[in-house]
Amino acid sequence: MADSDFRRWICDACGYVYDEAQGDPDSGLAAGTRYEDIPDDWHCPLCGLRKSDLRLLPDMPAVAAIANKARPSTKPGDKSRGSAEHVVIVGAGIAGWSVAEAIRAGDPDTPILLVTGCEGLSYPKPALSTAFAHGKDADAIIEQDAAGKATSLGIEVRTETRVIKIDRAKKRLTTAKGGIEYGKLVLALGASQRKLPVSGDAADEILRVNDLKTYRQMRRRLESEVRHVTILGAGLIGCEFAEDLAGAGFEVSVIDPTDQPLASLLPPQTAQQLRNRLQDKGVQWRFHVTLDQLENSGARKRATFSDGDAIETDLVLSAAGLVANTQIADKAGLTVNRGIVTNRLMQTSDPAIYALGDCAEVEGQVYAYIEPIRRQARTIASALRGDDQPFDIKPPLVQVKTPSFPLSICPASSGATPVTRDAGDERVDLVDGDQLVGFVLTGSHAGDGMALYRELHH
Repeated sequence: MADSDFRRWICDACGYVYDEAQGDPDSGLAAGTRYEDIPDDWHCPLCGLRKSDLRLLPDMPAVAAIANKARPSTKPGDKSRGSAEHVVIVGAGIAGWSVAEAIRAGDPDTPILLVTGCEGLSYPKPALSTAFAHGKDADAIIEQDAAGKATSLGIEVRTETRVIKIDRAKKRLTTAKGGIEYGKLVLALGASQRKLPVSGDAADEILRVNDLKTYRQMRRRLESEVRHVTILGAGLIGCEFAEDLAGAGFEVSVIDPTDQPLASLLPPQTAQQLRNRLQDKGVQWRFHVTLDQLENSGARKRATFSDGDAIETDLVLSAAGLVANTQIADKAGLTVNRGIVTNRLMQTSDPAIYALGDCAEVEGQVYAYIEPIRRQARTIASALRGDDQPFDIKPPLVQVKTPSFPLSICPASSGATPVTRDAGDERVDLVDGDQLVGFVLTGSHAGDGMALYRELHH
């Protein structure tokens, strides 16, 4: 059977793609296993959602014909310059590739050029914080290189090409390697790890892991006599990395100024359960403190906290939150607040420019999770076809990939009341009066997140 006869299914919550041609050998699904033949008790290997929550990826129409029209360009010296007919996408993270896929799924003809300052590799970003648990190194996370991805979509791509300036009047980008013309522009600029005010001669060695490049740096450092890792931040990424590293045999300390893990997402009783489960795996917690100073101490580092305590550590990872990358949008005169401000069509203050993902702000909110980013991509694709389908403003579905205590969360406003629905505390409803407005699912219920989310928001 030809590979073209197999289908691909995506988990919108985490970005995992089940390819029937490849199967999922780690879960016992041989190459060639059809979706229909996957056992009903199978779960997404990244986030734990069920088989029924996967969505069929549409076939890209007339890919061969498209590829002949728009031959991918990935070499740094290539000179694809766009045109007034081009949709140009800046950024090759999940947001950038998602909008390219969404546009091409409904439009086989419009020329698309994706421009990125990095290698443009396609990979599920959530896999970075679970790679040890799945026995994968950095290269094993990669699904496709930029050339392969571009060929499959029939688009052009310029890698290692940093965008410096947007000239809105001329509809032209200035890059380090020449100008690029656009008809419509999509900004998928992502976000950067927040830099913390830490003093000391080792402060610059704090590692901020937010992409495959910095993840590779982390793995190299972990291979060089590292025993103890200090993680700054007990949010989603901090907790996932803590479990993954502890499970790989490292000593782990997590530092956070709040009083619990996932403070913005979990009610206290569930946060305590998560804290206990990770503590059982060896994770040490330090709450109500921040890192003040990091100094070299022989072959190790000395970390001094705001309460005066200090520990010896080998590697410090920052997971203390993200800041939207808005600089080039701001310089171009686009409206910027916490992110690049858009309407519900993901259109910025310039009608020819769209934005999505970690860099975009819709009605005062930045949606940094994969599920809403996928929906934003489909909204942009629809708008470019003239079929306006506004982005639905609703809380995201958040899958926390901590295998010892998996969580599926639909957050609610701070005024919601947590109500436990079962004796094992595995389902906590977040209610406003008698109205269900969110939920927290754990344990055996965690795989039910997408089904309950759809019930709540459709």
